[in-house]
Amino acid sequence: MLYLILGSVISLSFFRPSPHASPSKNINGDRASYEAVTGESADEDRTVWDSFYKNKSHIYGKEAIAYLQENIDLIPKGRAFVPAMGEGRNAIYLAKKGFNVDGNDISDVAVDKALAEAKLQHVTIKANIVDLKLYSYPENYYDFILMSLFYDKELLPHLKKALKKGAYIMFYAKVELKGVRDNSPSDFAVKAGELKEAVKEYQIIKPYQEFVDHGIRVATILAKKP
Repeated sequence: MLYLILGSVISLSFFRPSPHASPSKNINGDRASYEAVTGESADEDRTVWDSFYKNKSHIYGKEAIAYLQENIDLIPKGRAFVPAMGEGRNAIYLAKKGFNVDGNDISDVAVDKALAEAKLQHVTIKANIVDLKLYSYPENYYDFILMSLFYDKELLPHLKKALKKGAYIMFYAKVELKGVRDNSPSDFAVKAGELKEAVKEYQIIKPYQEFVDHGIRVATILAKKP
């Protein structure tokens, strides 16, 4: 099974609803949150990403991505969702800007770090530890979804359903370079121009761009659900 942590995010290659999720507890403020899921490899996957986040703090930096900061005024405040949020840099930034933020990640280490950092910065985010391939996405619920260094076209229909009419979705993704593959958890990427196709039925607020950010070629787009 293929997984992806990009920036603050983890993406899973296949999606299927979980018919047997264990009882969960939601965490706000300084307590950890956990939603157990069934599946033969879920615990193994969690262990991999826990180890990844234990080795270093602020792996992708402490500040939110610049693209989000530069365009935050274009996005009306409301309920935001940051799937696979990692250590929570983008989720915390949104909370500081007045958004009601939900985030998740497969790693309890990452989520604990995110919640601890949110407490230090005097904001609250709601966080769950989940396996995204088993996650039950709410419908017509979010005003904004941020997919930062995370893209999985198998999950995209579920994310779109989670958006309200008139809601916004932002992509900031690593661009696939032909013949180049690294061994980091961020080695999944989008093809050049792929994000334009992903939101072709949406209103484009910020046109598709590609540029180098911190040594990585990225693709960005901001769109509004009709």
